[in-house]
Amino acid sequence: MRALVLTGYKQFEIQQLDIPEIAEHEVLLRVKYAGICGSDLGAYSRESGRYPRIQGHEFAGVIEKVGGAVTNLRAGDTVAVNPLVACDECIQCKTGNPQRCTQRKVIGGDYQGAFADFISVPASACHRVSDALVGVLAEPLACGVRAAGLAKIDIGDTVVIFGAGIIGLFCLKAAQLMGATKTILVDTNETRLVTAKTWGATHSYVSRGGDVVRDIQQLAGEPIQVVLDAVGAGVTRQHAIELVEYGGRIVWIGRHQDEFTIAGDMVLRKEIQITGTFCYSPKDFDKALTILEQKIIVPEEKWLSIRPLEEGKACFEEQISGLAQYPKIVYQI
Repeated sequence: MRALVLTGYKQFEIQQLDIPEIAEHEVLLRVKYAGICGSDLGAYSRESGRYPRIQGHEFAGVIEKVGGAVTNLRAGDTVAVNPLVACDECIQCKTGNPQRCTQRKVIGGDYQGAFADFISVPASACHRVSDALVGVLAEPLACGVRAAGLAKIDIGDTVVIFGAGIIGLFCLKAAQLMGATKTILVDTNETRLVTAKTWGATHSYVSRGGDVVRDIQQLAGEPIQVVLDAVGAGVTRQHAIELVEYGGRIVWIGRHQDEFTIAGDMVLRKEIQITGTFCYSPKDFDKALTILEQKIIVPEEKWLSIRPLEEGKACFEEQISGLAQYPKIVYQI
Protein backbone atom coordinates (compact mmCIF):
# COMPACT_ATOMS: atom_id res chain seq x y z
CA MET A 1 0.00 0.00 0.00
CA ARG A 2 1.00 3.65 -0.39
CA ALA A 3 1.75 5.68 2.71
CA LEU A 4 2.86 9.27 3.23
CA VAL A 5 5.65 8.78 5.76
CA LEU A 6 7.20 11.54 7.83
CA THR A 7 10.84 10.43 7.69
CA GLY A 8 12.51 13.40 9.38
CA TYR A 9 12.26 17.10 10.10
CA LYS A 10 10.07 18.52 7.28
CA GLN A 11 10.69 15.40 5.21
CA PHE A 12 7.99 13.26 3.61
CA GLU A 13 8.26 10.18 1.42
CA ILE A 14 5.61 8.17 -0.40
CA GLN A 15 6.53 4.59 0.51
CA GLN A 16 5.16 1.18 -0.37
CA LEU A 17 4.37 -0.72 2.83
CA ASP A 18 2.61 -3.94 3.78
CA ILE A 19 -1.12 -3.79 4.41
CA PRO A 20 -1.66 -3.94 8.21
CA GLU A 21 -2.85 -7.12 9.89
CA ILE A 22 -5.91 -6.88 12.13
CA ALA A 23 -6.65 -8.32 15.57
CA GLU A 24 -9.97 -9.96 16.38
CA HIS A 25 -11.54 -6.72 17.68
CA GLU A 26 -10.25 -4.57 14.82
CA VAL A 27 -11.24 -3.73 11.27
CA LEU A 28 -9.13 -3.05 8.20
CA LEU A 29 -10.18 0.26 6.72
CA ARG A 30 -9.57 1.41 3.18
CA VAL A 31 -9.02 5.12 3.78
CA LYS A 32 -11.00 7.45 1.52
CA TYR A 33 -10.27 10.85 3.07
CA ALA A 34 -7.80 12.03 5.71
CA GLY A 35 -7.54 15.61 6.98
CA ILE A 36 -4.52 17.66 7.96
CA CYS A 37 -4.70 18.98 11.53
CA GLY A 38 -2.68 21.71 13.20
CA SER A 39 -1.05 19.07 15.39
CA ASP A 40 0.16 17.32 12.23
CA LEU A 41 1.72 20.59 11.12
CA GLY A 42 3.44 20.92 14.49
CA ALA A 43 4.94 17.43 14.30
CA TYR A 44 6.19 18.19 10.79
CA SER A 45 7.71 21.60 11.56
CA ARG A 46 9.35 20.79 14.91
CA GLU A 47 12.22 18.35 15.35
CA SER A 48 10.79 15.49 17.40
CA GLY A 49 12.90 12.44 16.63
CA ARG A 50 9.72 10.34 16.27
CA TYR A 51 10.49 9.03 12.82
CA PRO A 52 9.43 7.33 10.71
CA ARG A 53 5.73 7.82 11.32
CA ILE A 54 2.46 7.94 9.41
CA GLN A 55 0.32 10.85 10.55
CA GLY A 56 -3.40 11.41 10.11
CA HIS A 57 -6.04 11.21 12.85
CA GLU A 58 -8.99 12.80 11.01
CA PHE A 59 -10.21 10.14 8.62
CA ALA A 60 -13.02 8.08 7.18
CA GLY A 61 -13.22 5.20 4.75
CA VAL A 62 -14.77 1.87 3.82
CA ILE A 63 -14.27 -1.30 5.84
CA GLU A 64 -12.33 -3.89 3.87
CA LYS A 65 -12.24 -6.67 6.45
CA VAL A 66 -13.47 -7.28 10.02
CA GLY A 67 -11.84 -9.23 12.82
CA GLY A 68 -13.34 -12.46 14.13
CA ALA A 69 -14.87 -10.86 17.23
CA VAL A 70 -16.52 -7.96 15.40
CA THR A 71 -20.30 -8.40 15.10
CA ASN A 72 -21.68 -4.87 14.63
CA LEU A 73 -19.80 -3.95 11.44
CA ARG A 74 -19.21 -5.60 8.10
CA ALA A 75 -17.12 -5.21 5.00
CA GLY A 76 -18.46 -2.39 2.82
CA ASP A 77 -19.60 -0.15 5.69
CA THR A 78 -18.55 3.50 5.38
CA VAL A 79 -17.31 4.78 8.73
CA ALA A 80 -15.76 7.75 10.46
CA VAL A 81 -13.19 6.92 13.13
CA ASN A 82 -12.77 8.45 16.58
CA PRO A 83 -8.96 8.35 16.88
CA LEU A 84 -8.79 8.50 20.69
CA VAL A 85 -7.87 5.18 22.29
CA ALA A 86 -8.35 5.14 26.08
CA CYS A 87 -7.80 2.48 28.74
CA ASP A 88 -11.54 1.93 29.51
CA GLU A 89 -10.59 1.14 33.13
CA CYS A 90 -9.82 4.43 34.91
CA ILE A 91 -12.38 6.65 36.64
CA GLN A 92 -12.35 9.13 33.75
CA CYS A 93 -13.18 6.40 31.23
CA LYS A 94 -15.85 4.89 33.46
CA THR A 95 -17.55 8.28 33.90
CA GLY A 96 -17.73 8.99 30.15
CA ASN A 97 -14.64 11.15 29.82
CA PRO A 98 -12.04 9.03 27.98
CA GLN A 99 -10.57 12.25 26.57
CA ARG A 100 -9.17 12.80 30.09
CA CYS A 101 -7.70 9.32 30.43
CA THR A 102 -4.07 9.59 31.50
CA GLN A 103 -3.28 6.55 29.37
CA ARG A 104 -5.02 7.85 26.25
CA LYS A 105 -3.33 7.42 22.92
CA VAL A 106 -4.15 8.83 19.49
CA ILE A 107 -4.18 7.12 16.13
CA GLY A 108 -1.83 9.10 13.92
CA GLY A 109 0.32 10.09 16.89
CA ASP A 110 0.93 7.15 19.19
CA TYR A 111 -0.16 4.68 16.52
CA GLN A 112 0.41 4.81 12.78
CA GLY A 113 -2.17 7.03 11.12
CA ALA A 114 -4.39 7.37 8.09
CA PHE A 115 -2.16 9.04 5.49
CA ALA A 116 -2.12 5.66 3.79
CA ASP A 117 -4.29 3.40 1.64
CA PHE A 118 -5.17 1.13 4.59
CA ILE A 119 -5.21 1.32 8.37
CA SER A 120 -6.22 -1.09 11.14
CA VAL A 121 -8.43 0.44 13.85
CA PRO A 122 -10.51 -0.78 16.81
CA ALA A 123 -14.04 -1.63 15.72
CA SER A 124 -15.31 0.30 18.75
CA ALA A 125 -13.85 3.51 17.24
CA CYS A 126 -15.91 3.24 14.06
CA HIS A 127 -19.16 5.13 13.42
CA ARG A 128 -21.27 4.47 10.34
CA VAL A 129 -21.74 7.54 8.13
CA SER A 130 -23.57 8.22 4.90
CA ASP A 131 -20.49 9.49 3.11
CA ALA A 132 -16.74 9.40 3.81
CA LEU A 133 -16.29 13.10 2.96
CA VAL A 134 -18.83 13.91 5.67
CA GLY A 135 -17.11 11.50 8.03
CA VAL A 136 -13.65 13.04 7.72
CA LEU A 137 -14.98 16.29 9.22
CA ALA A 138 -16.38 14.66 12.36
CA GLU A 139 -13.17 14.79 14.41
CA PRO A 140 -12.38 18.51 13.97
CA LEU A 141 -16.06 19.43 14.34
CA ALA A 142 -16.17 17.50 17.62
CA CYS A 143 -13.35 19.76 18.86
CA GLY A 144 -15.45 22.84 18.08
CA VAL A 145 -18.53 21.32 19.70
CA ARG A 146 -16.50 20.58 22.82
CA ALA A 147 -15.08 24.10 23.06
CA ALA A 148 -18.48 25.75 22.69
CA GLY A 149 -19.99 23.38 25.23
CA LEU A 150 -17.30 24.07 27.82
CA ALA A 151 -17.89 27.80 27.31
CA LYS A 152 -21.55 27.26 28.30
CA ILE A 153 -22.73 29.53 25.53
CA ASP A 154 -26.29 30.69 26.09
CA ILE A 155 -29.00 32.32 23.99
CA GLY A 156 -28.13 35.96 23.36
CA ASP A 157 -24.41 35.67 24.12
CA THR A 158 -21.80 37.67 22.25
CA VAL A 159 -18.89 35.42 21.30
CA VAL A 160 -15.44 36.32 19.98
CA ILE A 161 -13.43 33.62 18.22
CA PHE A 162 -9.72 33.98 17.51
CA GLY A 163 -8.71 32.00 14.43
CA ALA A 164 -10.80 31.41 11.30
CA GLY A 165 -9.22 28.10 10.40
CA ILE A 166 -11.43 25.04 10.40
CA ILE A 167 -11.51 24.73 14.22
CA GLY A 168 -12.49 28.38 14.56
CA LEU A 169 -15.20 27.96 11.92
CA PHE A 170 -16.52 24.85 13.64
CA CYS A 171 -16.51 26.75 16.96
CA LEU A 172 -18.57 29.41 15.17
CA LYS A 173 -21.14 26.91 13.98
CA ALA A 174 -21.38 25.28 17.41
CA ALA A 175 -21.80 28.69 19.06
CA GLN A 176 -24.60 29.56 16.65
CA LEU A 177 -26.38 26.29 17.36
CA MET A 178 -26.17 27.01 21.10
CA GLY A 179 -27.84 30.40 20.68
CA ALA A 180 -25.08 33.00 20.32
CA THR A 181 -26.57 36.04 18.59
CA LYS A 182 -23.43 38.05 17.91
CA THR A 183 -20.26 36.31 16.71
CA ILE A 184 -16.97 38.03 15.86
CA LEU A 185 -14.25 36.09 14.01
CA VAL A 186 -10.68 37.39 14.24
CA ASP A 187 -7.82 36.34 11.94
CA THR A 188 -4.85 37.73 10.03
CA ASN A 189 -5.98 35.94 6.84
CA GLU A 190 -8.70 37.98 5.14
CA THR A 191 -9.65 35.15 2.77
CA ARG A 192 -10.57 32.92 5.69
CA LEU A 193 -12.70 35.67 7.17
CA VAL A 194 -14.74 35.78 3.96
CA THR A 195 -15.64 32.15 4.66
CA ALA A 196 -16.56 33.09 8.22
CA LYS A 197 -19.04 35.67 6.92
CA THR A 198 -20.65 33.15 4.58
CA TRP A 199 -21.04 30.86 7.60
CA GLY A 200 -23.05 33.54 9.37
CA ALA A 201 -20.52 35.38 11.53
CA THR A 202 -22.05 38.75 12.33
CA HIS A 203 -18.65 40.49 12.25
CA SER A 204 -15.10 39.76 11.15
CA TYR A 205 -11.89 41.54 12.06
CA VAL A 206 -8.53 41.42 10.28
CA SER A 207 -5.88 41.55 12.97
CA ARG A 208 -2.87 43.33 11.48
CA GLY A 209 -1.68 45.61 14.25
CA GLY A 210 -3.52 48.51 15.81
CA ASP A 211 -5.54 48.38 19.00
CA VAL A 212 -7.11 44.95 18.58
CA VAL A 213 -8.98 44.94 21.89
CA ARG A 214 -10.47 48.41 21.37
CA ASP A 215 -11.51 47.61 17.79
CA ILE A 216 -13.21 44.35 18.72
CA GLN A 217 -15.00 45.99 21.64
CA GLN A 218 -16.33 48.62 19.25
CA LEU A 219 -17.53 45.92 16.86
CA ALA A 220 -19.28 44.10 19.69
CA GLY A 221 -20.93 47.25 21.02
CA GLU A 222 -21.87 45.42 24.20
CA PRO A 223 -20.32 43.10 26.82
CA ILE A 224 -18.59 39.98 25.48
CA GLN A 225 -19.61 36.89 27.42
CA VAL A 226 -17.38 34.30 25.73
CA VAL A 227 -14.04 34.16 23.93
CA LEU A 228 -12.90 30.98 22.17
CA ASP A 229 -9.21 31.00 21.29
CA ALA A 230 -8.48 28.65 18.39
CA VAL A 231 -5.03 30.20 17.83
CA GLY A 232 -3.34 29.60 21.15
CA ALA A 233 -0.72 32.34 21.03
CA GLY A 234 0.21 34.34 24.11
CA VAL A 235 -1.13 37.50 22.51
CA THR A 236 -4.54 36.01 21.66
CA ARG A 237 -4.88 34.55 25.15
CA GLN A 238 -4.11 37.95 26.65
CA HIS A 239 -6.58 39.65 24.29
CA ALA A 240 -9.23 37.18 25.44
CA ILE A 241 -8.69 38.14 29.08
CA GLU A 242 -8.96 41.82 28.25
CA LEU A 243 -12.04 41.40 26.06
CA VAL A 244 -14.29 39.15 28.10
CA GLU A 245 -16.71 40.73 30.55
CA TYR A 246 -16.57 40.33 34.34
CA GLY A 247 -17.56 36.75 35.10
CA GLY A 248 -17.06 35.81 31.44
CA ARG A 249 -15.85 32.50 30.04
CA ILE A 250 -12.75 31.76 27.98
CA VAL A 251 -11.88 28.45 26.35
CA TRP A 252 -8.38 27.75 25.06
CA ILE A 253 -8.35 25.26 22.21
CA GLY A 254 -5.44 26.49 20.08
CA ARG A 255 -1.95 25.10 20.82
CA HIS A 256 0.33 27.54 19.00
CA GLN A 257 2.39 28.55 22.04
CA ASP A 258 3.15 26.71 25.26
CA GLU A 259 4.73 29.19 27.69
CA PHE A 260 3.47 32.77 27.83
CA THR A 261 2.73 35.61 30.26
CA ILE A 262 -0.78 36.83 31.11
CA ALA A 263 -2.23 39.49 33.39
CA GLY A 264 -3.09 37.21 36.29
CA ASP A 265 -4.49 40.00 38.44
CA MET A 266 -7.00 40.85 35.72
CA VAL A 267 -8.20 37.23 35.73
CA LEU A 268 -8.74 37.44 39.48
CA ARG A 269 -10.41 40.83 39.56
CA LYS A 270 -12.77 40.02 36.70
CA GLU A 271 -13.51 36.52 38.03
CA ILE A 272 -12.89 35.08 34.59
CA GLN A 273 -13.39 31.37 34.01
CA ILE A 274 -10.62 29.93 31.80
CA THR A 275 -10.96 26.37 30.55
CA GLY A 276 -8.61 24.36 28.39
CA THR A 277 -9.70 21.65 25.97
CA PHE A 278 -7.57 19.10 24.15
CA CYS A 279 -10.16 17.11 22.23
CA TYR A 280 -13.73 15.87 22.89
CA SER A 281 -15.90 13.34 24.67
CA PRO A 282 -17.75 10.51 22.90
CA LYS A 283 -20.94 12.59 23.21
CA ASP A 284 -19.25 15.50 21.44
CA PHE A 285 -18.17 13.18 18.61
CA ASP A 286 -21.72 11.84 18.27
CA LYS A 287 -23.11 15.38 18.24
CA ALA A 288 -20.67 16.33 15.49
CA LEU A 289 -21.80 13.37 13.40
CA THR A 290 -25.45 14.39 13.88
CA ILE A 291 -24.72 17.95 12.74
CA LEU A 292 -22.99 16.65 9.63
CA GLU A 293 -25.62 14.03 8.79
CA GLN A 294 -28.35 16.66 9.16
CA LYS A 295 -26.43 18.75 6.59
CA ILE A 296 -26.14 21.73 8.92
CA ILE A 297 -22.57 21.83 7.61
CA VAL A 298 -22.08 20.72 4.00
CA PRO A 299 -18.64 20.09 2.48
CA GLU A 300 -18.05 22.73 -0.20
CA GLU A 301 -15.10 23.61 -2.42
CA LYS A 302 -15.29 27.21 -1.16
CA TRP A 303 -13.67 26.16 2.10
CA LEU A 304 -12.59 22.55 1.63
CA SER A 305 -9.68 21.64 -0.64
CA ILE A 306 -9.30 17.99 -1.66
CA ARG A 307 -5.78 16.98 -2.71
CA PRO A 308 -3.99 13.77 -3.71
CA LEU A 309 -1.68 12.13 -1.17
CA GLU A 310 1.27 12.81 -3.47
CA GLU A 311 0.93 16.55 -2.71
CA GLY A 312 1.63 15.85 0.96
CA LYS A 313 4.59 18.16 1.52
CA ALA A 314 3.16 20.99 -0.59
CA CYS A 315 -0.08 20.95 1.43
CA PHE A 316 1.82 21.17 4.71
CA GLU A 317 4.02 24.02 3.53
CA GLU A 318 0.99 25.92 2.23
CA GLN A 319 -0.68 25.79 5.63
CA ILE A 320 2.44 26.56 7.64
CA SER A 321 3.04 29.69 5.56
CA GLY A 322 -0.21 31.17 6.89
CA LEU A 323 -1.26 31.99 3.34
CA ALA A 324 -3.47 28.96 2.73
CA GLN A 325 -6.63 29.99 0.91
CA TYR A 326 -8.64 27.08 2.31
CA PRO A 327 -9.47 26.62 5.99
CA LYS A 328 -9.35 22.84 5.48
CA ILE A 329 -7.26 20.53 3.32
CA VAL A 330 -7.98 16.80 3.12
CA TYR A 331 -6.25 14.09 1.17
CA GLN A 332 -8.34 11.92 -1.11
CA ILE A 333 -6.78 8.50 -0.81
